Amino acid sequence: WRALRRRPVAGKDHTLDQALEAMTAEELRGFVREALRTLDDVPRAKLQDVLIARAATGRAGWKPAAPSSRLLDEVRGFVASAVRAGSADPEDVDRFLRQGTRAYLAGDYVTARGVFETLLPPIGDATIDLGQHEMVDEVLTVEIHTCATQYVVSVYWTTALEARAEAIHRAMDAVRSVALIGMPIREMELVATAPLPDLDAFLPRWLRYLERSAPPKDKWDYEGDARLREAAMRVEGVPGLERLARETRKPEALSAWCSALFEAGDWSGALRACEAAAEMSREAYWRGDFLDDAALAAKQLGHSDADLRLEAAWRGAPSLQRLQRWLGAGSPEGATVVERAKQAFEHCPRTAGRQRGLLCYLTGDARRAAALLARAPGLGWSDEEHPGHLLFSAFAAMLTEGSGTTLDPALWESLRERSWTAIHGDGDWGDPGEDDGTGRTGGAASLKLDTPSAPDLFALARPGIGLDSRDRAAVLKAMRAAATKRTQGVLANKRRRHYGHAAALVACCL
Repeated sequence: WRALRRRPVAGKDHTLDQALEAMTAEELRGFVREALRTLDDVPRAKLQDVLIARAATGRAGWKPAAPSSRLLDEVRGFVASAVRAGSADPEDVDRFLRQGTRAYLAGDYVTARGVFETLLPPIGDATIDLGQHEMVDEVLTVEIHTCATQYVVSVYWTTALEARAEAIHRAMDAVRSVALIGMPIREMELVATAPLPDLDAFLPRWLRYLERSAPPKDKWDYEGDARLREAAMRVEGVPGLERLARETRKPEALSAWCSALFEAGDWSGALRACEAAAEMSREAYWRGDFLDDAALAAKQLGHSDADLRLEAAWRGAPSLQRLQRWLGAGSPEGATVVERAKQAFEHCPRTAGRQRGLLCYLTGDARRAAALLARAPGLGWSDEEHPGHLLFSAFAAMLTEGSGTTLDPALWESLRERSWTAIHGDGDWGDPGEDDGTGRTGGAASLKLDTPSAPDLFALARPGIGLDSRDRAAVLKAMRAAATKRTQGVLANKRRRHYGHAAALVACCL
């Protein structure tokens, strides 16, 4: 099974970090100036924007000079002319937006607000066409989302406390077509050049405003829900997130509650929250995530039922990775893996072809596994329940084992398609459709449920030993059928990116 095992991932090269640490401040300044001269116009402008913003928010207290007092009149005249014409040169828009940012960084929030609220809405709703195909980012070099957030901060600074909540909400709506500001407090703080004034007094007002303006409850999460959760967390802490989660039962609200407890390291609280979230979840997709997280919290607490929780997670929302976690939980002996596989097969959904293929293989039922592969369609191998990627490679390894023959390493590599990855657990080839063992509530990034790869489970169960000639004949016949259907499918539909994979399947059969 060495050919199927995960390859070691190369470690990070720290040479660049070490070189930066070794340079003096003057040497680094000289390098930056030289590098800027070598860049083309667009990347140079973007890098200059970042450098100026970083300097203006740094500890030295430096601020750029404020733009001319005539700037706002110029912008208004430019926009009026552009609206009449229906279009404008994006370079002119870039220039004015940069001056708005310059005013913002200089602390002239009145001018910055005027520039942004005059210019951003008409370019966002295409009243002024800049020649873009879809998004204005295609033709502008400024970071439009940063400009929009700076506008919201400018509104914050220039509005009285009593009217600030509504003004902030209106400002975000005005620039919604160019930037979706999902968590405004955090995003405003990220671009702010100084602490937001009266924030402690503003937050309760903001929370009440968002609660009053929330639309009627439904099962869908919308952008205002994220803002409401952010405000509740800032004002009430985790209890505020729990209140919203229990009131709405929306999966995103339940996830935010559990995530906050994970990040706080409150494993007991996280375990209770995940259990409650799983009970309140209406969809199996989310229920499985919360059961995963409950198992992770139980593992952190050292509970003896952590492995049983992995089984419960798989039964609650069957998926290949959950099945692999349960089968390999607790460093089991091969006999334990086979016994668990037998139990799982009775409860495995009939439509879960990849999971059923894994279970048949682990229990040594080669003919049933071969039948699954032979019946599978030639297209759709990327579907998470198509048995092709798992069974074909497993059969190829089984037929070469003990036969005195091997498959060329290049041929093994050609079998590897992106959708095959979750089976092997190789992060470089991960399947975006599979969870990574942290669940949706995530918690600390370093925490993860152990997920043994299918080859690891194969090596434990060793189902290939003792197969008779009829089993081997059935396996090879199924491989040939799968290779034939795959080749016919990709050729008939001109799936050119998969021609090499189809050829590799045929080569394995030969």
